[in-house]
Amino acid sequence: MARPARPERKTELLAAILDYLMDKTLAELTFRSLAEGLGVSSYVLVYHFGHREDLVNEIIRTIESRLDSIRATDVQDIDRDAWRAFLLESWRWTMAQRNRHLARLEFEATAQDIVADSPRGTAQEHFRMLHEKTRDWLVLQGIREEFADTDARLFTAAFYGLQFDFVVNNQPEEASQAFDLMLLVFFNNLDRRLATDGEHI
Repeated sequence: MARPARPERKTELLAAILDYLMDKTLAELTFRSLAEGLGVSSYVLVYHFGHREDLVNEIIRTIESRLDSIRATDVQDIDRDAWRAFLLESWRWTMAQRNRHLARLEFEATAQDIVADSPRGTAQEHFRMLHEKTRDWLVLQGIREEFADTDARLFTAAFYGLQFDFVVNNQPEEASQAFDLMLLVFFNNLDRRLATDGEHI
């Protein structure tokens, strides 16, 4: 008699796969190499993930799930303190060495997606999501939409750029100092916009 399937087995496998990938790339990932590395059969991986591309999608979806909290939050419910707290929480996630490697995998998947025959599209979706949430939040603070859109794009690019800085250079203290400065500039710019209605910025 076949053993009953355990729904949590897929979650356990994903956690083990992420650990396995700490010093590897998505490009070199195969079911065979992964099965050998985890000490399981390729059949187990095929059973839970189907095809290699499905597995990669699951890996990236798991990494990107850190953004779920802001995606599910209405910007009308976010005051300045809550916005700052979310950004700091996300940055602290990035600063963990394990998560540095997860962010590396995410950036690798993003670069591959640009030239893929069937792009996953999640990187673009998450960039747009953060940009649009930031823009909408700035508008609710009283910033005119044409300024809010540009400010939100600059903020989003800086946010992802500093994560990339840490992934590439592995200098957490320096990257965190730059992140703190970015937050200061963002909120100072918000106050100047409000004080001048967008003039002289």
